[in-house]
Amino acid sequence: MENDRICVFERNGVYQARIRTEANHYLWRSLKTRNQTQAISAARKLYHSIEFRQRSGLPLTSRSVNRVIDEYVTLRERQQTQGRTSAHMLRQIKRVVKFWREYIGDQSIESVGNKELSGYIEWRKSYYAQFKTLPKNAKLNPTDKTLQWETALGKSIIRWAHEQGYRGDQPLPTFSFTPKTKRVRPAFELYEYRRLLRTLIRWQRDCPNDTWLHARRLLTDYVLILANSGMRVGEANNLKIRDLETFEERRVPSCRSCPVGSGQRSRASKLSL
Repeated sequence: MENDRICVFERNGVYQARIRTEANHYLWRSLKTRNQTQAISAARKLYHSIEFRQRSGLPLTSRSVNRVIDEYVTLRERQQTQGRTSAHMLRQIKRVVKFWREYIGDQSIESVGNKELSGYIEWRKSYYAQFKTLPKNAKLNPTDKTLQWETALGKSIIRWAHEQGYRGDQPLPTFSFTPKTKRVRPAFELYEYRRLLRTLIRWQRDCPNDTWLHARRLLTDYVLILANSGMRVGEANNLKIRDLETFEERRVPSCRSCPVGSGQRSRASKLSL
Protein backbone atom coordinates (compact mmCIF):
# COMPACT_ATOMS: atom_id res chain seq x y z
CA MET A 1 0.00 0.00 0.00
CA GLU A 2 0.98 3.65 -0.56
CA ASN A 3 3.94 2.85 -2.83
CA ASP A 4 5.04 -0.11 -0.70
CA ARG A 5 5.61 2.11 2.36
CA ILE A 6 2.92 0.38 4.46
CA CYS A 7 2.87 -3.26 5.44
CA VAL A 8 -0.08 -4.58 7.47
CA PHE A 9 0.31 -7.97 9.11
CA GLU A 10 -1.29 -10.01 11.86
CA ARG A 11 0.40 -11.07 15.09
CA ASN A 12 -1.44 -13.07 17.76
CA GLY A 13 -4.75 -12.09 16.19
CA VAL A 14 -4.04 -8.33 16.35
CA TYR A 15 -3.07 -6.38 13.25
CA GLN A 16 0.24 -4.51 13.17
CA ALA A 17 1.67 -1.95 10.77
CA ARG A 18 5.22 -1.43 9.51
CA ILE A 19 5.81 2.05 8.04
CA ARG A 20 8.84 2.91 5.92
CA THR A 21 9.81 6.57 6.33
CA GLU A 22 11.38 8.83 3.71
CA ALA A 23 14.76 8.17 5.31
CA ASN A 24 14.21 4.41 4.77
CA HIS A 25 13.74 3.78 8.48
CA TYR A 26 11.03 1.43 9.70
CA LEU A 27 8.45 2.10 12.40
CA TRP A 28 6.31 -0.65 13.91
CA ARG A 29 2.96 0.17 15.48
CA SER A 30 0.08 -1.90 16.80
CA LEU A 31 -3.22 -1.04 15.09
CA LYS A 32 -5.13 -2.42 18.09
CA THR A 33 -7.81 -4.14 16.08
CA ARG A 34 -8.64 -7.65 14.88
CA ASN A 35 -10.67 -6.41 11.90
CA GLN A 36 -8.71 -6.34 8.65
CA THR A 37 -10.67 -3.47 7.05
CA GLN A 38 -10.28 -1.30 10.14
CA ALA A 39 -6.60 -2.20 10.31
CA ILE A 40 -5.94 -1.07 6.72
CA SER A 41 -7.77 2.22 7.33
CA ALA A 42 -5.86 2.82 10.57
CA ALA A 43 -2.53 2.02 8.88
CA ARG A 44 -3.20 4.60 6.16
CA LYS A 45 -4.08 7.25 8.75
CA LEU A 46 -0.90 6.42 10.64
CA TYR A 47 1.18 6.71 7.48
CA HIS A 48 -0.24 10.13 6.56
CA SER A 49 0.26 11.31 10.15
CA ILE A 50 3.92 10.28 10.06
CA GLU A 51 4.32 11.89 6.63
CA PHE A 52 2.85 15.14 7.96
CA ARG A 53 5.18 15.13 10.99
CA GLN A 54 8.19 14.62 8.75
CA ARG A 55 7.27 17.51 6.47
CA SER A 56 6.54 19.75 9.46
CA GLY A 57 9.92 19.06 11.06
CA LEU A 58 8.37 17.19 13.99
CA PRO A 59 9.82 14.05 15.61
CA LEU A 60 8.25 10.83 14.42
CA THR A 61 7.45 9.80 17.97
CA SER A 62 5.59 12.29 20.13
CA ARG A 63 6.38 12.52 23.83
CA SER A 64 4.03 13.96 26.42
CA VAL A 65 5.17 16.62 28.89
CA ASN A 66 4.68 14.09 31.70
CA ARG A 67 7.09 11.64 30.06
CA VAL A 68 9.67 14.36 29.45
CA ILE A 69 9.40 15.49 33.08
CA ASP A 70 10.00 11.89 34.22
CA GLU A 71 13.20 11.74 32.17
CA TYR A 72 14.33 15.21 33.29
CA VAL A 73 13.81 14.45 37.00
CA THR A 74 15.70 11.17 36.59
CA LEU A 75 18.58 13.12 35.04
CA ARG A 76 18.67 15.60 37.93
CA GLU A 77 18.55 12.76 40.47
CA ARG A 78 21.59 11.21 38.78
CA GLN A 79 23.34 14.59 38.84
CA GLN A 80 22.54 14.92 42.53
CA THR A 81 24.32 11.65 43.32
CA GLN A 82 27.30 13.01 41.35
CA GLY A 83 27.33 16.27 43.31
CA ARG A 84 26.27 18.37 40.31
CA THR A 85 22.81 19.22 41.69
CA SER A 86 22.14 20.09 45.31
CA ALA A 87 19.57 18.22 47.35
CA HIS A 88 17.72 21.50 47.91
CA MET A 89 17.51 22.17 44.16
CA LEU A 90 16.28 18.64 43.45
CA ARG A 91 13.60 19.00 46.12
CA GLN A 92 12.44 22.28 44.57
CA ILE A 93 12.32 20.74 41.09
CA LYS A 94 10.19 17.83 42.29
CA ARG A 95 7.84 20.26 44.01
CA VAL A 96 7.37 22.57 41.02
CA VAL A 97 7.01 19.92 38.29
CA LYS A 98 3.78 18.84 40.01
CA PHE A 99 2.25 22.12 38.83
CA TRP A 100 3.49 21.62 35.25
CA ARG A 101 2.13 18.06 35.19
CA GLU A 102 -1.30 19.27 36.22
CA TYR A 103 -1.19 22.22 33.81
CA ILE A 104 -0.08 20.56 30.54
CA GLY A 105 1.10 17.08 31.51
CA ASP A 106 -0.87 15.26 28.80
CA GLN A 107 0.12 17.70 26.06
CA SER A 108 2.86 16.80 23.56
CA ILE A 109 6.17 18.50 24.28
CA GLU A 110 6.60 19.83 20.73
CA SER A 111 3.32 21.76 20.99
CA VAL A 112 4.41 23.78 24.04
CA GLY A 113 5.22 27.36 23.12
CA ASN A 114 4.86 30.96 24.25
CA LYS A 115 1.09 30.63 24.62
CA GLU A 116 1.39 27.80 27.14
CA LEU A 117 4.18 29.48 29.08
CA SER A 118 2.34 32.80 29.38
CA GLY A 119 -0.89 31.00 30.25
CA TYR A 120 0.86 29.26 33.14
CA ILE A 121 1.12 32.56 35.03
CA GLU A 122 -2.63 33.14 35.37
CA TRP A 123 -3.29 29.42 35.89
CA ARG A 124 -0.78 29.30 38.74
CA LYS A 125 -2.10 32.46 40.39
CA SER A 126 -5.57 30.96 40.72
CA TYR A 127 -4.44 27.39 41.44
CA TYR A 128 -4.95 27.36 45.22
CA ALA A 129 -8.26 29.24 44.99
CA GLN A 130 -9.96 25.89 44.30
CA PHE A 131 -8.90 24.48 47.69
CA LYS A 132 -11.08 24.99 50.75
CA THR A 133 -8.02 24.40 52.94
CA LEU A 134 -4.54 25.32 51.78
CA PRO A 135 -1.91 22.56 51.87
CA LYS A 136 0.95 22.93 54.32
CA ASN A 137 3.44 25.69 53.41
CA ALA A 138 1.30 26.74 50.42
CA LYS A 139 0.45 30.38 49.72
CA LEU A 140 -2.82 31.47 48.16
CA ASN A 141 -1.09 34.16 46.08
CA PRO A 142 2.40 33.21 44.82
CA THR A 143 4.96 36.00 44.66
CA ASP A 144 6.33 37.26 41.36
CA LYS A 145 9.69 35.74 42.27
CA THR A 146 8.05 32.33 42.69
CA LEU A 147 6.31 32.63 39.32
CA GLN A 148 9.58 33.64 37.69
CA TRP A 149 11.43 30.60 39.09
CA GLU A 150 8.68 28.15 38.14
CA THR A 151 8.47 29.57 34.60
CA ALA A 152 12.25 29.33 34.26
CA LEU A 153 12.11 25.66 35.28
CA GLY A 154 9.45 25.00 32.65
CA LYS A 155 11.65 26.62 30.01
CA SER A 156 14.63 24.55 31.19
CA ILE A 157 12.64 21.33 30.72
CA ILE A 158 11.56 22.43 27.23
CA ARG A 159 15.15 23.36 26.32
CA TRP A 160 16.43 19.99 27.53
CA ALA A 161 13.73 18.20 25.48
CA HIS A 162 14.79 20.24 22.45
CA GLU A 163 18.41 19.16 22.92
CA GLN A 164 17.26 15.53 23.02
CA GLY A 165 15.48 15.97 19.69
CA TYR A 166 12.00 15.55 21.19
CA ARG A 167 10.72 18.75 19.56
CA GLY A 168 12.08 18.29 16.04
CA ASP A 169 12.61 21.59 14.25
CA GLN A 170 10.16 23.51 16.42
CA PRO A 171 11.65 26.80 17.67
CA LEU A 172 12.19 27.27 21.37
CA PRO A 173 9.69 29.56 23.14
CA THR A 174 10.97 33.04 23.95
CA PHE A 175 8.49 33.99 26.67
CA SER A 176 9.99 35.14 29.97
CA PHE A 177 8.21 36.41 33.05
CA THR A 178 9.55 39.62 34.57
CA PRO A 179 8.57 40.27 38.19
CA LYS A 180 6.48 43.41 38.52
CA THR A 181 6.86 43.61 42.28
CA LYS A 182 10.40 43.43 43.60
CA ARG A 183 10.73 42.64 47.29
CA VAL A 184 13.88 44.06 48.81
CA ARG A 185 14.75 42.72 52.24
CA PRO A 186 15.91 45.52 54.57
CA ALA A 187 19.30 45.28 56.25
CA PHE A 188 19.67 44.50 59.94
CA GLU A 189 20.19 47.43 62.25
CA LEU A 190 23.04 47.02 64.72
CA TYR A 191 20.71 46.55 67.69
CA GLU A 192 18.75 43.92 65.74
CA TYR A 193 21.94 42.02 64.90
CA ARG A 194 23.04 42.04 68.55
CA ARG A 195 19.63 40.81 69.66
CA LEU A 196 19.84 38.01 67.07
CA LEU A 197 23.22 36.87 68.38
CA ARG A 198 22.06 36.94 72.02
CA THR A 199 19.00 34.89 71.03
CA LEU A 200 21.14 32.31 69.21
CA ILE A 201 23.45 31.95 72.21
CA ARG A 202 20.50 31.58 74.59
CA TRP A 203 18.94 29.11 72.14
CA GLN A 204 22.05 26.92 72.42
CA ARG A 205 22.21 27.22 76.20
CA ASP A 206 18.59 26.12 76.63
CA CYS A 207 18.84 23.17 74.23
CA PRO A 208 17.34 20.02 75.83
CA ASN A 209 19.52 17.41 74.03
CA ASP A 210 22.84 17.00 72.25
CA THR A 211 21.29 16.13 68.88
CA TRP A 212 19.52 19.47 68.61
CA LEU A 213 22.52 21.28 70.10
CA HIS A 214 24.71 20.33 67.14
CA ALA A 215 22.18 21.78 64.66
CA ARG A 216 21.82 24.97 66.69
CA ARG A 217 25.57 25.47 66.87
CA LEU A 218 25.80 24.88 63.13
CA LEU A 219 23.10 27.49 62.47
CA THR A 220 24.86 30.00 64.73
CA ASP A 221 28.14 29.52 62.84
CA TYR A 222 26.24 29.83 59.57
CA VAL A 223 24.74 33.19 60.59
CA LEU A 224 28.08 34.51 61.85
CA ILE A 225 29.94 33.54 58.68
CA LEU A 226 27.32 35.11 56.40
CA ALA A 227 27.07 38.28 58.45
CA ASN A 228 30.81 38.83 58.79
CA SER A 229 31.91 37.77 55.30
CA GLY A 230 29.14 39.21 53.14
CA MET A 231 28.64 35.90 51.33
CA ARG A 232 25.25 35.04 49.90
CA VAL A 233 23.28 31.99 50.95
CA GLY A 234 23.88 30.19 47.65
CA GLU A 235 27.61 30.82 47.84
CA ALA A 236 27.82 29.53 51.41
CA ASN A 237 25.76 26.42 50.65
CA ASN A 238 28.18 25.42 47.89
CA LEU A 239 31.31 25.72 50.06
CA LYS A 240 33.45 22.60 50.46
CA ILE A 241 36.32 21.81 52.78
CA ARG A 242 38.68 22.02 49.79
CA ASP A 243 37.67 25.66 49.30
CA LEU A 244 39.21 26.67 52.64
CA GLU A 245 42.79 27.94 52.80
CA THR A 246 44.90 28.88 55.79
CA PHE A 247 46.89 32.10 55.72
CA GLU A 248 48.99 34.18 58.10
CA GLU A 249 48.03 37.80 58.53
CA ARG A 250 50.83 40.24 57.79
CA ARG A 251 51.01 43.36 59.94
CA VAL A 252 52.90 46.56 59.28
CA PRO A 253 55.85 46.78 61.73
CA SER A 254 55.50 49.49 64.36
CA CYS A 255 59.12 50.66 64.11
CA ARG A 256 59.89 54.23 65.21
CA SER A 257 62.54 54.53 62.52
CA CYS A 258 60.09 53.46 59.84
CA PRO A 259 59.94 56.18 57.14
CA VAL A 260 56.16 55.88 57.05
CA GLY A 261 54.46 58.51 59.20
CA SER A 262 52.38 57.57 62.22
CA GLY A 263 49.14 58.45 60.42
CA GLN A 264 50.15 56.31 57.47
CA ARG A 265 51.14 53.45 59.79
CA SER A 266 47.74 53.59 61.40
CA ARG A 267 45.98 53.48 58.05
CA ALA A 268 48.16 50.60 56.86
CA SER A 269 47.43 48.63 60.02
CA LYS A 270 43.70 49.09 59.57
CA LEU A 271 43.88 47.93 56.00
CA SER A 272 45.71 44.77 57.00
CA LEU A 273 43.06 43.75 59.52
